[in-house]
This record gives sequence, C-alpha cells and structure tokens, in this order.
Amino acid sequence: MRGNIRLLYIIMCGMAAFLAASCQGDLPGGEDAGEGTAVTVTLDIHSRANGTRATGVPEGAEYDIEKIHSWWVAFVNQGDRKVQAVVERPAGNTSYVEQESVDMKVAKGKYVLYAFANISQDSLYQQTGLQFTPGKQCPDVDTATLTLLQDWNIGTDIPMTGKQQVEVTGHNSVSIEVVRMLAKMDVTFTNESGKDITVNSLTMEQSPTDHVPLLPNYSYLQNGMPEAADTAGARAYVRDYGGGALLTKYGGGMARSYRDVFYVRESQARTVTRRYRLAVSVTREDDAASTQLFALTRDLYSIYRNDHVVVPIVLSDFQVGVDARFYPPIGGYPAVMTSGSGEDFYCEFGTEGDFELFLSVRDALKGNALVYGAGDPCYSSVVKAVSDPQNILTKYPSVSATGEIVGRLNSNKGKASVDVEVTVHRNGAADQVYDRRIYLIRK
Repeated sequence: MRGNIRLLYIIMCGMAAFLAASCQGDLPGGEDAGEGTAVTVTLDIHSRANGTRATGVPEGAEYDIEKIHSWWVAFVNQGDRKVQAVVERPAGNTSYVEQESVDMKVAKGKYVLYAFANISQDSLYQQTGLQFTPGKQCPDVDTATLTLLQDWNIGTDIPMTGKQQVEVTGHNSVSIEVVRMLAKMDVTFTNESGKDITVNSLTMEQSPTDHVPLLPNYSYLQNGMPEAADTAGARAYVRDYGGGALLTKYGGGMARSYRDVFYVRESQARTVTRRYRLAVSVTREDDAASTQLFALTRDLYSIYRNDHVVVPIVLSDFQVGVDARFYPPIGGYPAVMTSGSGEDFYCEFGTEGDFELFLSVRDALKGNALVYGAGDPCYSSVVKAVSDPQNILTKYPSVSATGEIVGRLNSNKGKASVDVEVTVHRNGAADQVYDRRIYLIRK
C-alpha cells in the first residue's frame, strides 16, 4: 500500500540558490561570475503537509516535537566531495517552527546537501562518528545509521534528515526536504460494549534493531517499504498504560474513546500474513482477570519514517469466529483444518470439493452465548470480495439462504481470500459491523 507522508522542506532562494540535476535544463543563462564566487542566499525552512495513510487529508505538525527546533545544512562539493560550508540556525532563533527564513553566503557550484533538524553536530558525531568540517572530505554519511530507542520520550524533538543534489547559480531557487526519522502511531480505543473496560496495554511488532538508516530512502517515502523477505527477527513493543485507561460502557450516542499517540521506528511486518499483529490487554467490569485480544492490521505491511498511521480499535460485546465443513469427492481427504482469531481465519483443504463456512457470533455480555440469524440479538452476513489469483475456486463463495458461506475448490493448489461483513442487530437495528477475512488454502 502506498503510504502518504508529510515532508518538511528547506528552501534556498534569493540571489542564489540551487537546483536538482533533473531540473538543470531550466537554468537561466547570463551568470555574472564563475563557479566559486560567493553569493547571498536566503534559506527558507518550511513544512509541506500531505495526508495520513488513513484519510489522505492534508495536515500540519500536531505537536512541537514534530516541528523544526534546530537545524543545520552541510554543502558538499559534488566533484571532490569536500565540505564547502556548514550553515546552522541562528542562535537567537529558538522557537518551534514549520517555516523560517535566514540569509547566508555560499560559493556558486554544484553540491550535495545534507540537511539535519533536531540533531546537533555534536550529537551526530557522538552517535555515528560523522563530522562535517569545511575543507575536509565528507564522511560516509550515506551508509550511516542512528540509534533510536523506544519508548520515544514525548518531550524529545524528533530528528529529521534529508539529502539533495543541487547547483547554486545565483539566479535559481529550489528545495531540500528534511524527513522525520520516526513514524507517528495514532491509536484510538473505543468502547462499544455494555460494560466498563480498562485498557491495560497494547503490544505490536517492532523492528528487530534499534539502528535506523540516517538518511531516508526516497523510493520508500513515495511507495512505502516492501514486504519483508522473511518472517524472522520480529520483536514485541509493549505500550503500557500503567493503571489502565478506563472507558465507560456504551450508553447510546457517542461511545467513550481514548486516544494514544506515540512514535515508532520504521519496520516491516514479519508475520506469516505479512501484516502487523496487535494484542490488546483489557479488563472488563466484574472480571477478576484481564483478557488478551488479538487482531491483524488490514493492508498495512510496513511502517516507514514520517508515516502517520491511524489505528482505530473498537472494543465490543461480540466475537466472530469461523468453522468449516468439507465435502470432498470419493477417495478424497475429508479433513479440513481451521485456525485464526480476531479478523483473520485460515481454512486448509487437502483436495478439491464443496465447502461450507459457518460463522459463529458470541455475546460476551451473556456468557459468550451463541447469536443466531434470528432473535434479539441476531446477525446477518454478506461476502464483500473474493480474491483468487491462483485460480483454486470453481465456485466463488456466497452466502446461502440458511446463512452459510458455500463454495467449491478445484484441483489447483494455492491460496484465495474471502472478505465477509458481519452485522449484529440489536433491538431491531444494526448495532455493530465486523469485517473478517477468510483465507482458503488448497494444499
């Protein structure tokens, strides 16, 4: 899934600025002096807000730590890779900004710019050994990594970096971006249950290392990180809510919610399904022990720096499960194995034949009693989509008159998926809607 991101920009403009190589055909002629002549440049630092992955709605920085608090830029000659100049934010400028302009002197020429925000030159040197000294060779910054520990302190500014090839001519102006090195997780817990619920913790996968590439990968910024090549190396990150976040029971109108914003390193989902597995620990009213709830994120395979990932988590009274019945041809293997919980289920079949998928809906407020297609409460279901890239289905799954999901497998081996929407009705009206994905695996 292509991730939308918010980027911060450093703009050089005025008498002299610089231009990316891809735009050099637009350079004006008639320069007054040759390469190496010092000219005055206006540095304009500002942010350009794009949208979140969830909505695509444009937005600016929400908190100060997401803004620029300090910055510096190293000008490195493209030819000999020597550092020409290092420009820092004026000492008197101490506010958090998304836009700022300063004047500076720099020689005309072609440069690679390395821009840093919210990480000092001393801090960079202490962590990486990198040092930009005018007149000296540029350090090996392109392969460097930075250590970012979690939990990220909400009072610590988020470091940002960027790189751009430019040309200072004295007549042109272009920009360089600095990108936040952490992603923003925006989790909202909503209680639609008939009981008070305390949220104790949220556990999710994180990157297997604290080391993050110092510079952004601009292809990943545009298209998102690729899916993980293997399933090894994941580790858990626990977001502990201390005494717990209490959400009072649903009594009509707007349900009670709790929002938590935190920042994580870039990572790739390393579960079998290549999606992030979330575990929420909750304690229901009148329950002596806590309950662990699990779910897989939908269409979220990776989290990259500067992403804003919105995760709504709804806590409800009903649990939806899946079971399967299989009718193979004579001589076939009748066994079918089912597994899964939360939003995803897996049905493995050993041969071709007809199958029926049975949904089970249970009411947590009534001792996990089964809910049926009639009565109060009751449920209905509909198949929203079927994906069969390996052509294992002779008959696409559909909901029968009696409520089962029926279909037929052929002799091809592979995997298909069925997206089902389950609606629970209470007091004669639609009350809660659940989306479930069922994977059909033909071995």
